[in-house]
Amino acid sequence: MDTLKKRSEFLAVAKGGRLGRRAFFVQGLKRNGDAASRVGYTVTKKTGNSVMRSRIKRRLRAAVAELCRDDIPQNADFVLVARDSALTLPFQKLVADLKSGLSQVLDPETPRGRGKPRRGNRSSQPTPRRKQG
Repeated sequence: MDTLKKRSEFLAVAKGGRLGRRAFFVQGLKRNGDAASRVGYTVTKKTGNSVMRSRIKRRLRAAVAELCRDDIPQNADFVLVARDSALTLPFQKLVADLKSGLSQVLDPETPRGRGKPRRGNRSSQPTPRRKQG
C-alpha cells in the first residue's frame, strides 16, 4: 500500500470520516479514479519520546502490511492517528481493529461521536454578564 507524504494530502483526508479505535483513530476519504489505496501515519509528541513514537509507527506499518488486499477498500486514502495504547495493545487486536476500522470509516451510516449533546442549547439561555470595574 502506498503512503501519504504531503501535508495537503493529510489535510484532505481529515475532511472525510473519522472513527475511533482502542489504539488509534482512522480518518478516511473516498477518491475518484482507479488508483490504489494510500495510508498515512500520524504520531504526535504527546504519545511519548522519539523512541516510543518510532515503535508505534513501526507497529502500525506492520499491522497494515498484515492485511490482505480484500480487507482494504479501494480508491480511498486513510490516516491512522496513533494513541499511546498502540504500543501495549496485542498485535492481533491491533490488526483486527484496523481491519474493521478501514471499512467502517468510509460508510456514511456508521455512527460517530456520542449522538445527542449532553447539555442543552446554550443560545436559548442568556448568560449573565458581570460588570467590569
